[in-house]
Amino acid sequence: MRILFMGTPEYAISALKMLCEKHDVIGVVTRADKPNKRGNKIQFSPVKEFALEKGIPVFQPENLKDDGIFETLADLKPELSVVVAYGMMVPDRLIDMPQHGTINIHGSLLPRYRGAAPMQYSVLNGDSEAGVSIMYITSELDAGDVILQKSIPVGADETFGELHDRLSVLGAEALDEAIGLIESGNVNAVPQDGSKATFAPAISKEECVIDWSLPAQQVHNRIRGLSPIPCANTHFADGKLLKVYRSEIVRCTQDAAGVHGLTLSDCSESIGAASAAADCECGTVIGVIRKKGAVVKCGEDAVCITSAKPEGKKELPGFELINGHYLKVGDRLI
Repeated sequence: MRILFMGTPEYAISALKMLCEKHDVIGVVTRADKPNKRGNKIQFSPVKEFALEKGIPVFQPENLKDDGIFETLADLKPELSVVVAYGMMVPDRLIDMPQHGTINIHGSLLPRYRGAAPMQYSVLNGDSEAGVSIMYITSELDAGDVILQKSIPVGADETFGELHDRLSVLGAEALDEAIGLIESGNVNAVPQDGSKATFAPAISKEECVIDWSLPAQQVHNRIRGLSPIPCANTHFADGKLLKVYRSEIVRCTQDAAGVHGLTLSDCSESIGAASAAADCECGTVIGVIRKKGAVVKCGEDAVCITSAKPEGKKELPGFELINGHYLKVGDRLI
C-alpha cells in the first residue's frame, strides 16, 4: 500500500520501520528542524533522520493548511496516511485526501486519556494496564472511530520511559494488523463513547514538583510517571534542585501508641524511635537503606530515592547521594 507517514519523535520509529518493510512509504511529513540545547547546531527529528537514511522524501511544512503542501502531498497519491506523534493538528482536507483516509496510533485505550500525554498519565494514575489504539483521525482531538486496541500490564515500578518504549513496539504491531484489515476490507471500526472520555493534557512545570505530603504511592507514581522526562523534582534546603528519576515505596507500620515508624531490617540509619519519625515533617529524610538510598517521609508511608540528579551534577544512584553527602538523615526536601 502507498503510505504517507506523519511523525516526529523516537516513539514513531518502530511504526515507520514496520511500514518501510511491508509497504511503499512514499513520503514523510515531520516537524521543522530545531537547534539543539546549545543553540549552535540544527537538530533533525528522529523520524527525519530515519527517512533520510532510507531515501524517503521528507516534508517539513510550517503550516499544513497551505495550498502548496496540500497539492504536493496529493501528487504523491497516497492510499493511506499514518500519523504517529506528529505534533500538529492535521486539517480535514489532508485527513480525507487518501483513498483509505488517515489513521493514528494513540498511546492509550481510548476513550481513556485523550490528549498529549496518555502514557505519562497511565503511570501517574497507577494504572495496572496500558495500551494503544489504532483509530481514524477526525477534526475532534483523539475522538475518531477505533479500528483495534492492544493492551499490556504496567509494572508497579515501571517508569514512563520504559512504558513508552514497550508501547512503541506494541503500536507498530497493532498498526500492522490494522492495515491488514483495511487492505482486506474487513475493518469494523467502533465509535468511541464520548461520555467515558478522560483527558491527558501536556505536563506542566508545576505538576513536576513533588508534594511530599501526599501518600507514598502517589509520590512514587509521580516520580516514575515523569521519568526520564520531564522529570519530577524537589529542592534541597538551600534551594538547589534535585531531579528524582526512580524510587521505591517504603511501608511503615503503626505501633500501639498510634505512631508510625520504619520497620525495615536493612535500614542502616534512621531518625530513631517511631515517635521521632512520626513527628518529622513530610519531606524529611528519616532513614537510609544500605545500597539503595535515602528514605523520605510522605503523608502516608515513605519512599526511598534510588536515582536522582542534583543540580549541576549527573544522575546518581541513591546510595551515591548518601555517600556524596547530598542527603543525610534529618535533612528535609521541599
